[in-house]
Amino acid sequence: MIESFDDNVGKVMDALDRLDLAKNTIVVFYSDNGGNMYNLVDGGTATSNAPFRGGKASMYEGGVRVPALFIWPGVVKENSTSEALIQSEDLYVTLLEMAGLNVDKQQALDSISAVPALKGEAGSRKAVFTYFP
Repeated sequence: MIESFDDNVGKVMDALDRLDLAKNTIVVFYSDNGGNMYNLVDGGTATSNAPFRGGKASMYEGGVRVPALFIWPGVVKENSTSEALIQSEDLYVTLLEMAGLNVDKQQALDSISAVPALKGEAGSRKAVFTYFP
């Protein structure tokens, strides 16, 4: 999966370069959960969430701790990494802020901007509480 992900991100970035759009385009790849560890493929699981236990539909880290990739030219440093805690709900205000758009202040929000973390600063989210029946 990592090889496939890498190959296909490369294809997207090559297309943006070819169309002269890369410098003005924000690219985000984000997974909603860990890999499927319940169905067998060729006698083994299709994915590995190691070193974490659990996977898709699990509350263990292997089910909820997933990679994210943000490409934001001129803001996110190339080859940088962050251990900042974000969750899918945070994409809402994060993407609005990245695009220079305002959030309606009267709207109830569960979202916290990840922009500080993308800029190399400390993240704002301290904990994530999830209910998964």
